[in-house]
Order: sequence, then C-alpha cells, then structure tokens
Amino acid sequence: MAKKAEEAKVEEPKNEQIINTEAAKAKVEEVANNVKEGANNFVEKVKGDKNLLIACCVCAFVVLVILCSCIFCDGSKGAAKDMSKALVKLNAKKFCKTINKDIVNEVYDGVDECIDKIGESWEETDEDDKPSKYKFISDKKLKKDDVEDIAEKLEDFGIDEDRVKKVVRYKVSFDAKGKDNDMDLYIYTAKIKGHWSVIGITPSKEYSPGLIR
Repeated sequence: MAKKAEEAKVEEPKNEQIINTEAAKAKVEEVANNVKEGANNFVEKVKGDKNLLIACCVCAFVVLVILCSCIFCDGSKGAAKDMSKALVKLNAKKFCKTINKDIVNEVYDGVDECIDKIGESWEETDEDDKPSKYKFISDKKLKKDDVEDIAEKLEDFGIDEDRVKKVVRYKVSFDAKGKDNDMDLYIYTAKIKGHWSVIGITPSKEYSPGLIR
C-alpha cells in the first residue's frame, strides 16, 4: 500500500507538467494568431489609405538612410574622433596609431619613432597653444574624382591607389587654452584595405599629410 501511494505521488507532477505545457502551447498559439491578425489588419488598412501608405514608405526610407549613414560613418568618424582626442590629450601614441600604417612607415621609421618624435615636439608646446576640447563642424564624403586624386598622392607613401576606396573630410574645431589660439583643422580619413585610418591633417581644405609629417 505504501509503495502504491508513493507511485501515485510521483505521477502527479508529471500529469501537472503535461497540462501546463499544453496550456503554454495554447497561449503561445493564441498570441501568435493575434499578432498575425493585427498585422493583416494593418496591411489592409495601409492598402486602403494612400496617405498612410505614403507615410509608411517615407518612414521606411528615413530609417534605411539612417542605418546606411551609421554603417558608413562609424569607422570613418571613429578614426577622426581618435585623432581629435589624441590632439586634445597630446597623446603621441594614439596619434601615431590612428594614422595609416604605410604613411607612418614612410614618414618615420615605424610607429615607435613616430611616437618618440611627435612626443618630443609636443613637449615644447606652449601652454596657451594646447587644445582643451574639440567639436566636429562638418563632414564630407569626397567624390570619385577627388578620391582618385588623393589616391595618386598616397602612392608616394607606398599605397596602391586601387586600394583607396573612400575618403571623408572632417572639419574639426579645437579650442585652445589661450582664447586667441583656437583653430580649425581638416582631418582626412580613408578606407584602405577595408580599414579606416587618418591620411592627413591640415588647416586647409586642400588635401596634404600636413601635421602628420
């Protein structure tokens, strides 16, 4: 008798588990059907309302443009931001590592020499000339002809012009500790071998390696 009672006790949770599982499945199916019905109703409403259809298309287009902009600008602006931070902090290591490697190797004898020489030059910077903060003013994705012109110049640094796919120019404003020493710089970033890096820093819109040298 005691053994039968124990078997009965063991079976009860199993039956309860089966009931709960079936109830859960039924609830999931109910929610899925409600969502499907709601979606179908919305589609039918959109089809019957031209203004709503246009609004939905516009919203979808805007979202697509934003997503594409984020994907495009992420690596490009990331390199420009790293360079701007390096200039504000006068961080020679970050400065050199943000520049395209081929340019660093051509201008300096590798990254270590770049860090040493840039660091030494910044040690003599007057306190009033040191930047305290930066702000992005504008950005421009350069046209194909401009990219090709810059790509030709980059061949001087051992960079195959066919590998230069995109170039973006950022205008960045730097506030110096001395009020009269604020300045704007143009930071050029390029996508080379699938990687975004800085290829030039100059006070002019015209491309040149500028402060990298």
